[in-house]
Amino acid sequence: MQTKPEVGIGGALEKARLRRGKSLEEASRDTMLRIDYLQALEAEDFESLGGEVYVRGFLRSYARYLGLD
Repeated sequence: MQTKPEVGIGGALEKARLRRGKSLEEASRDTMLRIDYLQALEAEDFESLGGEVYVRGFLRSYARYLGLD
């Protein structure tokens, strides 16, 4: 039985950022999102970001910046 590697959204965000050669500080400056928000997104700690509408907005902005769908 083959198992699929499980990469969540946080892991995909971090991999995309590292592939672009960007630090969290650079990504924060470029996206105008706080570093702790980016860290929470990459750790999939969505509860610390407030309501669902904020999580979706932060995810959309960060994913767009990283060139992800």
